[in-house]
Parts: sequence; C-alpha cells; structure tokens
Amino acid sequence: MSGYIVNLADEDALRRYVEFGVYGTLMKRPDYASWSVAAELTLADYLTMRPGDLIFFFRERTIYGVGRLLALQPGTPTAALANYPGASFPHAQPPDDRTHLLYRQHREEDMRWLVFFRPDPAFFMRGLDMDEVLQGDMRGVVRGLRVFEKRSFIQVEDDEAQVMADLLLRRNADTAGCLAQADGQIFPDQSLFYQARIGAQADRLAAHRIDVDGLLARYVREGIVAHEALLQAWLAHALTVRHPEVTNIFGAWDYVANQMPASPQKPVMYMDRIDLFGYTTQRLSPNFPPTIMRYKAVELKKDLIGDVNVINQMLKYVDWLAHTRAGGDYSMVDAYLVASGYTPEVIDYACDAGVRDYITPYRPYQKQQWSQLTLVRYIPTITPGAPAVRLEPVPVVKVGRFF
Repeated sequence: MSGYIVNLADEDALRRYVEFGVYGTLMKRPDYASWSVAAELTLADYLTMRPGDLIFFFRERTIYGVGRLLALQPGTPTAALANYPGASFPHAQPPDDRTHLLYRQHREEDMRWLVFFRPDPAFFMRGLDMDEVLQGDMRGVVRGLRVFEKRSFIQVEDDEAQVMADLLLRRNADTAGCLAQADGQIFPDQSLFYQARIGAQADRLAAHRIDVDGLLARYVREGIVAHEALLQAWLAHALTVRHPEVTNIFGAWDYVANQMPASPQKPVMYMDRIDLFGYTTQRLSPNFPPTIMRYKAVELKKDLIGDVNVINQMLKYVDWLAHTRAGGDYSMVDAYLVASGYTPEVIDYACDAGVRDYITPYRPYQKQQWSQLTLVRYIPTITPGAPAVRLEPVPVVKVGRFF
C-alpha cells in the first residue's frame, strides 16, 4: 500500500477531482513528434499505480485525504487508464464523440491518463499542514514529502502513506467516527455513481488500456530504444504487473517507484535519483504487516555502455541503500543495470569492482561479500502481441568480445 501526493493549483480542482473520484495530469500536445522526457517519466509514474494504493491531495502546503485507488475492471493489476483510445501517443486527438472520453468534466482534451479512487473513509475538509507531518516524523519514514518540488504528483512508500493517513484521521477523529453526520466537514462525493456508470461499459475499457508496448515500438531505431525515459516507463509497467519477462530476472516486486532520490538532503535539482527502486516483502506472520526482505535498484541506459563510471554510479546506489535502508546489510540489496549492450571493458570492470566486502552489522559479526549486480541486455522485438522488449542477463565474467 504505497501512496501518491497530488499537487493542485486551486480549490476548484480539489473539489472536482474528489467529487468524481478521478485524477489526471493536464498535458497538452507536444510541439514535436514525441513526448518530452518529463512527460515520459510522468507516464512511468502512472504505470506504477496499483489498486489499493492511497491518494492524497496537496494545495498550499496542506494535505487532504484519504482516498484509495481502484481498478474499474476487477482483477486489473494497474490503476491507470487512457482517457480516450490512443491517448498515450503524443499527437493523438480527443475524439469528436465525447462519449469515448472516460472523463468529461474539465479540460479533458489535455488529460491523457487517469486514475480512479474512492474516499477511504472520506476526504476531510480539515486538511493537514505539511509541517505537522515533518515534525511528527519520529521514525524517519517521511522521505517523499521532503523532496516534493516541481512535480504534479509523487509516490511515497507504505510507511509514509500510513503516517499521513493516521495523522489525517486523528485530526478528524470527531468526523471519521460518524460520517453520516459529517455535512460540511467532508467533501461531496459522487464517485460511486460516476465510476459505476463507466465500469458498466466493460467491453469498451480494453480500448483505454495504456499501450506502452505500442508506444515504445514507435521509437525503436536500429535495435535501440530512442527514448531512455520510455524504456524506463516500459520496465516500470512490467515490474508493476509482474510480467514473466521481468520477474524471471528481477523477481516479483511488491513496491515499484520511479526516480527515487538517493543522496543526502540538498536542493532537489542536485539530487541523484535511482531510475527504478523497489522492494520485495514477505508476510512472516498473519498478525503483522509484510516484512521487507530485499531492496531493488535499477539503472537504465538506452545505448551500449562503454563507460565504467556507469558501474560506479550503480555501486554508489548500492552503498546508499545498504547504509540508509538496510542497516549496513548488503545482502538485502539487489542491483541491476539495463542497456542495449556492454563493452568487454565494462563487463571486466563489473566483475572486478562489482563486489563489496563487509561485516554483518549484528552479532555474531562475520565477514561477508556482496556480488548481487546483474547486467541485463534489452532487445526490442517486433512480434505482434508480445512484449516490446526482450531481456537477457549478461554473465559478469571476464570476456574478450562485445555483446
């Protein structure tokens, strides 16, 4: 149960989205033949959204909530849909027949991707000042809110989402306990009626699937995906839906995040970011929430990697996660590089440098070695109905030829 904090410019937008239980970023048609990097990374953010995730709205440093994302078609592993068929393609035009739009309330021609949600238990008019969250973060789990800048929305991890939900419910305890008598204290809600009307047309919802495979296939040039951010969006989606093509290599992730900050606190523009971050969990007891078992980090390059500094960059992220998330236990961290290929020099360097000697940070202290760096080669495919990309692990051994 991760969460999303959505930044809004005015109260009208807040009321409108909450009333209908739908949110979509306003995005105009690009001037050129393709999306910008920012737009493709926004798409990657949408493709990580799962039914059951929490959603909050943010306006003038105040947080409003709580809502929960849902899938209009039960059993769907992702929450986001295209507002109209083909909306994921840059120069797609909204249909003349407005009945083909999922959302038809405000500037729908600029709304490409949507998520639907319902109050859980309600969206309270009494919001939460962000300072209350930051100052009350005794466990140090509020990470995303601290770097929320120049983004339409951000994803936060399970524990941070839970902190915000708890604080909002506590702030509104008198209202949350009796919603039937909460007139004037919660935002109006027509989401159930609105979404039921759309969901009843299940036969047409397939046309609103976000076709990330078709989009990526348009930007393959001589065996290379021309847009690195689009390759990132494809992999974010594949990890989120747990496609066999990726789980065979990366494992089944329970949390998938796009562009996670991975550096000491400083101005956001100077922060390093892990392309894709996540973790796997396991429910070890029926009486407790799932336990994080392994942290995952992926760095993507669309071209052949010939610079060993890319390995160094990946290992820096490994060190960051081991010390800030895993308590010094490197065995909890898995790292992956994805590229179109690797020169022999890079593979040799990964073989030599891609290890970490460390002492287990608990008794009995023991010397251990980390070597969980996996090099992955991506290969665009043209097989109809198949994933747009095939992935192959590259053995990290001494080699004498190009891959």
